[in-house]
Amino acid sequence: MPRYVMKVGLASLGLGLTFLAAPVIYCDPVSSKSAPEVVPPPSQGKAAPVQPSPLPPPPSSRVNFYELTFGTVCGICAGVFVKKGARAVAFVMGGVFVLLQYLGSLSLVRVDWSRAATRFENLFYTKDATGAKRPPNVGSLFRWIIDFLTADFQQRATFVAGFALGLRIG
Repeated sequence: MPRYVMKVGLASLGLGLTFLAAPVIYCDPVSSKSAPEVVPPPSQGKAAPVQPSPLPPPPSSRVNFYELTFGTVCGICAGVFVKKGARAVAFVMGGVFVLLQYLGSLSLVRVDWSRAATRFENLFYTKDATGAKRPPNVGSLFRWIIDFLTADFQQRATFVAGFALGLRIG
């Protein structure tokens, strides 16, 4: 019990010192260039309601939801599907990695990570004109996905716009 109290006290002391060492933030006072508007008190006989100033109209959107084309709808659906699928694949692959590391720490499995890295490089790396291997990047992955999804598809431009919107929405 005394060790627990000592640890809690030491942690509290450390947190307290960090709050004291934090920089002080000074805010500039708000200054208005015009004098504040004085509203006269209502007269005894009649009460005049105060009308607020009318709000400006909301900005118009460039996307007309009533005129979405077939390519845009397909792109939105594909973008949502790809984003959700990529998240699920990343979750599963991360779980497999953690499981392999755990089983390796128990000496139940031995994983040859250099061989796995070599297989990854052979599968995903590309060779340029000089013969040097280049790792994949986000741009090449995006181009590959767009080329794959829009093969033999007439509405490529609207599909790409819908795909980007679907990635954003999903």
